[in-house]
Amino acid sequence: MKPARPLLLIAAMLVLLPADADAQRRHRRQSLNPWSFAPYAGVFKDAYDISADGENTGWMVGFRVGYAAGARARLLANVGYAESDDVAADPLDFPRNVYDNQYIITTGGAEYDIIPGETSVALGVELGGLWREVALDHTIGAPAPGDLAESGYSFNFTVVPGLTLRHAFSARSALELALRDFILPDDEVEHSPALTVGMRFR
Repeated sequence: MKPARPLLLIAAMLVLLPADADAQRRHRRQSLNPWSFAPYAGVFKDAYDISADGENTGWMVGFRVGYAAGARARLLANVGYAESDDVAADPLDFPRNVYDNQYIITTGGAEYDIIPGETSVALGVELGGLWREVALDHTIGAPAPGDLAESGYSFNFTVVPGLTLRHAFSARSALELALRDFILPDDEVEHSPALTVGMRFR
């Protein structure tokens, strides 16, 4: 009967070790900070650029704060700043005023990993506002006083569906590539798609 003991020991190890490893993985996931912080930078198409130069691309920076609502779901809050240049006049006009669109972005929502894992893909949606100001940047020549510049920021409601590709370098850091569309349902529905890259930290 003694030779059977090693076989029983090996069988017990085969049963217990996978369960122990799974318990350790669950413990590591539970011990992670549920909060995440993700600074980003990128480019966007400005739906409110009405200049005749055909260049309606601007830049944006910001950060997203996330809270894990499950293994694959997160609640999100996003704050950012965006700007596009020379948004109103015909570039051949002389003299002329040169205006910029400046935006403060405030949105919140959720995302879900449709493909989980070390390299994951998440679908999400956010709601909020683009706070827009038309600012006089500079003048060319001596134009008449312009009337496009607004005093302060005006609120523009936006719905923001998005797709995020994320690659984890460790349990606490990941590279993010995100494609989002800022949908602006005013008198006519406008779209301002944005492509950003950033890092997510937990």
